[in-house]
Amino acid sequence: MDRTKLVSELHASRLVAVVRSKTPDDAVNLASAAADGGIKFVEITFSVPGALDVIKELSRRSDIHVGAGTVLASQQAERAISSGAQFVVSPSLELNLISLCHSSNIACFPGAATPTEVIAAARAHADLVKIFPADLVGGPNFIRQVSAPFADVRFMVSGGVSLKNIKEYVQVGVIGICLGSAYLGTFLAEQGKKKFVAEMQKYVKAVAEAQRKTQKKK
Repeated sequence: MDRTKLVSELHASRLVAVVRSKTPDDAVNLASAAADGGIKFVEITFSVPGALDVIKELSRRSDIHVGAGTVLASQQAERAISSGAQFVVSPSLELNLISLCHSSNIACFPGAATPTEVIAAARAHADLVKIFPADLVGGPNFIRQVSAPFADVRFMVSGGVSLKNIKEYVQVGVIGICLGSAYLGTFLAEQGKKKFVAEMQKYVKAVAEAQRKTQKKK
C-alpha cells in the first residue's frame, strides 16, 4: 500500500496494537484478538521470537495493516519490508531508516523525545514522529506544546496510553496512538479473549467519539 494512503487510514482509525509476545503463536493470537476488537493496525516488535514469520503471516490478512516495531538497524527494516511490513517503527531517532523505507514506499515512524529530535525527524521527512515514552515526557500536554512551533509535524505516541487519556490524544491531533504491549498481553492472558475484544472495542468507541467532537468544533 502507498505510504501516504496508509497514514491516511491510520489517521481515520488512530489505534495501533503493539505486540511484544514471548512466542510467535502468542503474537499471532494477540494480533488476531486486537483485530476482532476493531483495531486495524498491529505493530510486531523485533523482540518477538520469529517476528519476521509473524509479520509474513499477518500480512496475508485483509482486515489489518501489519508493521515492524523496535527496528534499530537497516538490515532489520529491509527484512521486515521483505516479509510484508507496511510500516516501520523505531523507539529512537533512526534517521537512516526513513529514506530506506521510502525507497520501498513504506511509512517510517522514528522515535523522538525532545523538540530537537522532533524537528530532526520532520526534516528527514518522517511520515510520523513517534513520541516515546509519551507519558514520561508529558503526554497530551507535550504534544500540545511542541505542536505550536512545529505545526506541520504529525505525531504518533507510545507509552502510557489508556482510556483516561485517549480522547485527549485525539483532540490534540495525534495520528497514531499505540496501545502498549505489556498492557495488551497481560489483559488477554488474565481476562481472556472475550473481555479483551470488549476492551478493544471501548478504545475504538472512545476514538470515534473524540473524532466527532473534534470535527464539530471545526
